[in-house]
Amino acid sequence: MENAPPRPKRGFMFWPVGTGDSTTIIVKDQEVVFQLDLHHLEKSEDSDDAAWPVIDELIRILPKKDGNPYLSVFALTHPDQDHVRGFTELLRRVTIGEIWHTPRIFRDYEDECPLCEDAQAFRKEVHRRREAITRNPQNVKAGDRVRIIGHDDILNEDKYKTFPRERTSIPGHLITTLDDVNVAEFFEAFVHAPFKIDAADSRNNTSLSLHITLKDRDARGEGLFFGDREYPTLKQIFDITVERGRHQYLYWDVLLAPHHCSKKAMYWKDDSQEEESYRLDIMGHFQNYERAGGHLIVSAYAEFTDEEGDNPPHRKARNQYEKIVDAGHFLCTHEYPTKASPEPIVFELTQQGLMISKPIESSQAKAAGLAAAVAAARGGATPPQQQVGFGY
Repeated sequence: MENAPPRPKRGFMFWPVGTGDSTTIIVKDQEVVFQLDLHHLEKSEDSDDAAWPVIDELIRILPKKDGNPYLSVFALTHPDQDHVRGFTELLRRVTIGEIWHTPRIFRDYEDECPLCEDAQAFRKEVHRRREAITRNPQNVKAGDRVRIIGHDDILNEDKYKTFPRERTSIPGHLITTLDDVNVAEFFEAFVHAPFKIDAADSRNNTSLSLHITLKDRDARGEGLFFGDREYPTLKQIFDITVERGRHQYLYWDVLLAPHHCSKKAMYWKDDSQEEESYRLDIMGHFQNYERAGGHLIVSAYAEFTDEEGDNPPHRKARNQYEKIVDAGHFLCTHEYPTKASPEPIVFELTQQGLMISKPIESSQAKAAGLAAAVAAARGGATPPQQQVGFGY
């Protein structure tokens, strides 16, 4: 792209890559970069396309080791195409020190739940790394490292019996080592999920879910990432974390909306119900743990609809999310700063906290709030509930 986005010395970057997730976390400038999911679109390499070629941009910002772009960690929430697309190319063009994944990658079989080509390549690569580690567990080299996150019976099988348990994590664990380097001074990731009972659920509801904190002396920036989870498992994460007194791992300065702003995060139909209903409890959790001035990010194209069978992003979900953040703090990757010319949403950790590189002007925020309110009013007989242009 002609206009390169600013690269934070320490911060979060959310890329406009269609309805898919690609989040880059700069842990330590010129040294440690963490990539959460990937959705690289070849068509975005056309300068007229509104999406960004994320792999090309990663290569631009990554540090170099032995002359090659070096990514310390690539973490996959779940093996759907919109979260792993382009992995084959990434593996070819970039050295990946360590890979994080959940056991679900082994639970998808071609006859039952086929994997896309990039997910198959991902599975092949983690198998290769597992074999390299078990051959020589005391000397695991960069490029062979892997961390398995979550409970699963597969870890009891013969091929995993000698796999080092220090390279596994389960919900409740705090990870402060990236690519075998202690980064506790700058970074920590708290594992919320997947739980053991998630193993047989849909891919979406086995998503790796993390609370990530960036640190710089007394400054902190916190993000929540749930992958494509839906209401029941989102509620479970909050309920268990609260029950165990780990409230600190629920606060957020940036929240990546689950499943690209799907209404299934807060509208749900139980087996005993005929129709879905709005679940105030989960929205209460999102709002209660929001830090002052928090930003809610939607990684998606900007067509928010609610027609039967439509994929996210959903208008109903947007309406609810916009109620809990300040005006201009609901940001869609394909509306920021404008629909015509979307740019990565960049947050940098400063001594004043996590700061967005290009705040949306108040006039833009008011216009967006008015448009959302009008659309909501047209969708039903009730008036809009939010204060237009002033947040909630």
